[in-house]
Amino acid sequence: MGVSETATQDEIKKAYRQLSKQYHPDVNPNGEEKFKEVAEAYENIGDENKRREYDNKKNNPFAGMGGDSFDFSSVFEQMMGGQRQQHKPMAPDKIMTISISPIESYGGIKKDIKYDYFDHCKPCDSSGGERSVCNNCNGQGFIMQKVGTGMFQQVYQTNCPNCMGNGTIISKPCISCGGHGKIKNTENLVVTIPKNVDNGNFMRVAGKGDYNPGVRLRGDLILKVEVNKVDDFEKLGMDLIYYKKITAIDVLTKKQILVPHPDGDLMINIPRNLNTEKPLRLLKKGYRANDGSGDFYIKVAVTNEYELSDDVQQKLEELLKEFN
Repeated sequence: MGVSETATQDEIKKAYRQLSKQYHPDVNPNGEEKFKEVAEAYENIGDENKRREYDNKKNNPFAGMGGDSFDFSSVFEQMMGGQRQQHKPMAPDKIMTISISPIESYGGIKKDIKYDYFDHCKPCDSSGGERSVCNNCNGQGFIMQKVGTGMFQQVYQTNCPNCMGNGTIISKPCISCGGHGKIKNTENLVVTIPKNVDNGNFMRVAGKGDYNPGVRLRGDLILKVEVNKVDDFEKLGMDLIYYKKITAIDVLTKKQILVPHPDGDLMINIPRNLNTEKPLRLLKKGYRANDGSGDFYIKVAVTNEYELSDDVQQKLEELLKEFN
């Protein structure tokens, strides 16, 4: 009717009167079909309730159609006179977790991993088995469906749900893959873990994921990194944490303790007033990067690994109090 979607009911009525006069058969002998279309259009949007219902159908063309699938983009493209664009399916990514230690993250490392994946089925060449023409689409791979009524009716093309757009269906499944076109396989792979990688980081290994028979390619392997506490080391951002246990005798008799570090063992001074609640800190001894370095923290815990009598234990505790 030549009105916008935001037109008022008065504007719609005005447009209807003008067009009905212009194409009325008594005035325009060649306007009968156009007159019918205008009348049908006004039937849909001339009443506020019917217009609301029409707008809902327009925005949701599959409403009230039993839940059939619908590709709105295809309607739009056909209205614009274009061809529906077929989106090529992508091979799926395979995600797996790889665990490393804080020390392995510190300098980077090559890791051997073994994992299962879906591979190309050679016996059927990933076809799934013997195939026959789909009787739902007659081998075309698509079917045509209609949406709307009258002058607002649109015909669109959609993939055949029976053969998923292939045009053929499996009539005799492959014994090897059971008709899936892919089989389970195992692969050994060496991956390079860069230094400073953190917990929750992801790495992509191209072409090492699962095989997709539809595109005849393997997807990518996505490695989710977990940096776990190992050998009393822990990674916290760019800081390296080490949990050191010493005895009460060490506190009384030693001035230094030996602490392991990725770059080599370090001798750390024991503070006279050791506070186990406050970790010892070595600046710029943590993880290194171009934009700065983290720190190395030693969290000291004082333990008693010796079997002492109650009297000796009490005396030791008194000495520790005096020492602190």
